[in-house]
Amino acid sequence: MMKRFDSKALYDALDQKRLDHQMSWSQVSAEIGVSVSTITRTQRGGRLEVDGMLAMVAWLGVSVETFVRDRPSKKGVQS
Repeated sequence: MMKRFDSKALYDALDQKRLDHQMSWSQVSAEIGVSVSTITRTQRGGRLEVDGMLAMVAWLGVSVETFVRDRPSKKGVQS
């Protein structure tokens, strides 16, 4: 089964930590070392550069696998 990275779940986790620590997105982006627009892209489910994604996951203190999901197979397509 194929896997996919759930960037929306990453955004939700970033937002929760941001709120818990009473931080602005600018403060979060400065701590992580990525732009605010990179973080915003996660909210829309956009594609992420690996370095930025790894930095965001590291800031959360969790493993990348936390955000990896199974991609449902397409009907009628065999692997």
